[in-house]
Amino acid sequence: MSTRSAQRCLSTIATRHVVPKRNACRVILPTQRHSSQAVRRGRADPSASGIFAPFLKTTPTKETEEPIAPATLLAKATAADLLPPDEQLATFIKQNYIGLPIEVQKQVVELVLSAIKAGREIEQEPLLQPNSWTEGHPVALELYKCAMDNGDDRGTFSYANMVYRGKWYGGTPKNEDLGIKIMSQLAQKGHPHAQMNLAAILIRTQPDRVSASIKLYELAGKSGLDSAYTELGRMYRLGYGVHQDHAKAIAYFRQGAQKGNPQCNFMLGVYYSSGLGADDKQPDQKSAFKHFQKAALKGLPEAQYNVGLRFLNGHGVEQNSFNAAEFLRMSAEHGFQLAQANLAGMYTEGRGVKKDLNQARQWLEKAAAAGGPIGKDAQKRLDELNNRQGDSKCTIM
Repeated sequence: MSTRSAQRCLSTIATRHVVPKRNACRVILPTQRHSSQAVRRGRADPSASGIFAPFLKTTPTKETEEPIAPATLLAKATAADLLPPDEQLATFIKQNYIGLPIEVQKQVVELVLSAIKAGREIEQEPLLQPNSWTEGHPVALELYKCAMDNGDDRGTFSYANMVYRGKWYGGTPKNEDLGIKIMSQLAQKGHPHAQMNLAAILIRTQPDRVSASIKLYELAGKSGLDSAYTELGRMYRLGYGVHQDHAKAIAYFRQGAQKGNPQCNFMLGVYYSSGLGADDKQPDQKSAFKHFQKAALKGLPEAQYNVGLRFLNGHGVEQNSFNAAEFLRMSAEHGFQLAQANLAGMYTEGRGVKKDLNQARQWLEKAAAAGGPIGKDAQKRLDELNNRQGDSKCTIM
């Protein structure tokens, strides 16, 4: 949320559902409308406007002008200036008018005020920390509602998402129609996350309108949301709502990879490894390795595991046990079970790392705790390791 939007709405937050209005103090705050980066880059393609028709009937909105007070009004403001006395707040809580603890109310207001005074963007994560309580979600909803009323598209999207999901956020009333309508308005303006959300909603609830979903995903991708290409590629790879078409899937994965999406790089690695990504339909392990490595260096655990295994076996790259151990460790530290099991094997044998049975046990314990077939095998190996002495062979899965 921008600081100027927060300036305009702070007193509203303090006096709406968080606390009743305090007659003794009324702060008139400056106003300025803000639009998202997506809107500043340009609106959505007008030719695609038909895809929003089922969601939205636009009506003119009336804008109200508010008095602009000197900025000095906020320079010395504190939470105490905006909230009623603690005794009154305690009474409201006792009477179930509000559910958020007094200290948390003060924290929310002080965080907003401190950001306004410093002239910086408000970080939503600390501001919405009360979400760890059920009572905190209505506060978040009000903050987003206030941001929406002041023209902040990020707040508008968050408000629409909360309203659409409803009870998924404790204490938030569910209104799917309103959520979709607001997201549609944002999508028409070029908001990529709204476009992507609408695409997912469409393909889930109206599979006969898959062409509209594809158009929305494409708009989101062009607006800078590279994960939209991942979804498009998956649709064509799996034949989800469309006829399976690996050529189209690869084309979308390439677009996403060019924008730096690690999942798209990983999927291109899968295609080259199987041969479907090459013109001659023959496996190209060197190209596969390059794509896996790009995804791995961007933190994708499954890619890190693949790179580690390829270094270990010399598959598409020169064999290097040290590099194998490093990439397997990256993946294992992200909780990737196969990497944990294989890294344990390397420590057992001392391959690429110094032999360390304690490290081997620790990684086997983590893999075993994750359960499933791999977990059962890890537990079996752990039991064997604990019951035997001497060298053990490295088990690579």
